[in-house]
Amino acid sequence: MSKTADLKKLITARLNTANGGTYYRKASSTTVYPYKTFEFTRAYFEDQALDDFDLCIDIWDHDDSPAGAEALADDVEALFNEVNLPQLSILPTFWRASRYFVADDDKTIQHIQLHFDVQMYTS
Repeated sequence: MSKTADLKKLITARLNTANGGTYYRKASSTTVYPYKTFEFTRAYFEDQALDDFDLCIDIWDHDDSPAGAEALADDVEALFNEVNLPQLSILPTFWRASRYFVADDDKTIQHIQLHFDVQMYTS
């Protein structure tokens, strides 16, 4: 498996421990709320052994209140803030970078976007 595939597998497994489904890049139109999507919005390849990624995680909920989305965002932050997760072929460390609400025309959609810096060494 590639280093990026290994990282996606690790992130998916951790996100699956939080409430709702987990999807890479986008969910289907029939997905049940709440759910999480994630993608890498940028990658920097500094040398042969070190890669830096921006991990973007979106929290989606369908509710008049933002409380459920906020609680899920808190759970996701706890999973990825200041954590080192060594694996067999990759050695990623995660740091929280930003978190904010994303406005939606449908006021019953609660959308929070979180960004994490990922520094990953390969073995």
